[in-house]
Amino acid sequence: MGCLRRRTVRRRRSRRWASTGFWPLAWPFAASLALCLIILVITVIEKFSAGGWITALVTSLVIGLCFRVRGHYRLAAAGADALYRELGDLAEITDARAEVPDRLERGLPTAAVLVASYGGLGIHSVLGIVRAFPGYYRQVVFISVGVVDSGEFKGDDALEDLRQRTEETLDRYVSLASRLGLAATGRMALGTDVVEAAEGICRSVAREYPRATFFSGRLILQRERWYQRLLHNETALAIQKRLQWAGRTMVLMPIRVRESG
Repeated sequence: MGCLRRRTVRRRRSRRWASTGFWPLAWPFAASLALCLIILVITVIEKFSAGGWITALVTSLVIGLCFRVRGHYRLAAAGADALYRELGDLAEITDARAEVPDRLERGLPTAAVLVASYGGLGIHSVLGIVRAFPGYYRQVVFISVGVVDSGEFKGDDALEDLRQRTEETLDRYVSLASRLGLAATGRMALGTDVVEAAEGICRSVAREYPRATFFSGRLILQRERWYQRLLHNETALAIQKRLQWAGRTMVLMPIRVRESG
């Protein structure tokens, strides 16, 4: 069911779907879903009194837990989206006519900012650096990793689409930095392990700009609960530990997310 739903959501965004249509690629998942449901119903009916009710109960509990986890991730995503809405009109805090150097200088203090998609978390991180270190960092290197996973690796053009999206994200951050009067550039990589790929880029940036300090935003929930550490992989913290072991400084910029209601 999950695979079928994912294909339905993504069919309009992929050129492969546009060229081949929906059902030629979706029918195996629909057939598998129907087969699994038939087997489940028959098994529960025939074995209900012999313990089938336990299977139905456990399955229902697992499905309920999955929906609960999904709901948590949706709330977290909504909190991140709210960060972007809180910014309002970026034109009020940026200057499109700001004079920006043509290139970055190797010997100047450099803020190397790790970003994912373009949104409130990354923008707040950049603005936080400007507020916390006014006038110190005059140039920025944005670092992003395109994650190659089973959800992305679909078809011959999937990697190229991922690369293009990552480059577009970096271009938007570079444009934001330019409006803040900061010289900026971007560095990217594609990989299956975000931490390992990010560490590799950071080491390369550190060699290119010896006075670079690395930054990443970290969501701070208003009321943290014990299970939230299990649901979030703490990528920024893992990268920070690796860079600190390599003798580099990385600062996690706290981005507060308030609970609705």
